[in-house]
Amino acid sequence: MEFYFLLFLAGLIGGLISGLLGVGGGIIYIVILPIAFQYLGIPNEQIAQFTIANSLFGTFFAGLFATYTHFKNGEFYPRQILIISISSIVAGLVSLYFIVNTPFYSQEVFNIVVIFLLGAMLFSTLFNAKKQAGFQETARRSKRLLSLTGLSAGLTASLTGLGGGIIIIPFLNQGFKMGVKKAKAISLGVITLTSLAMVIFNLFQVPMEVIEVKHTGYILFQVAGPLIIGTLLTAKWGVRLSRKMKASAVSYLFSAFIILVIVKKMIEFL
Repeated sequence: MEFYFLLFLAGLIGGLISGLLGVGGGIIYIVILPIAFQYLGIPNEQIAQFTIANSLFGTFFAGLFATYTHFKNGEFYPRQILIISISSIVAGLVSLYFIVNTPFYSQEVFNIVVIFLLGAMLFSTLFNAKKQAGFQETARRSKRLLSLTGLSAGLTASLTGLGGGIIIIPFLNQGFKMGVKKAKAISLGVITLTSLAMVIFNLFQVPMEVIEVKHTGYILFQVAGPLIIGTLLTAKWGVRLSRKMKASAVSYLFSAFIILVIVKKMIEFL
């Protein structure tokens, strides 16, 4: 019972973070899920694959609930979401097939990739946080650069299970001079579509080793279920809270969570 309560609690926190920061909740899930899979006896050689797949499953619902809240409030940008999502889905599926769901992608490689990407995002976020107070949004957009954003986000989501928001928001905010709150709304829409495509893909994959625990592909519904229930309860509150916070405060909060995950993954790696 305590095991499922901790997963539910992670879902509550992940949903809140998803709505607040626009990163999909995976930043919490990838910390909790490896512990859950070790507890269930998943082989160490497969923990990275199961972590990514089930993190993306929880991330889909976190993004969906938060995006629906944005939609109801008129904060929905279908054109940008669609352009970014197409390239993000392609990159994510190709990466899953050729890199992630292979013997090469061990838990050690997974942790190194997470630490590297989060470190880069931490530097970028902190560097630009002070600029948010005097930020001026511009209307300049490019389909090619939006597609590049999607490629980077899809690759990041498939390699880490983070959903891609850690790439999308800085790209849109700093590269496209888009307000961070609008970038967050677009990020959540892209996360929803991208993670859904990768979840469907992972449902039909065959794990590389025999897994004694009941599973469908790389998805364990008994693990993802409590995450999703918790996420359902808090995602909309994260969106509401984000409207009351300054953009710079959101950036600093995002940085704090990045630091926590980096520390946890460094401990695992060492």
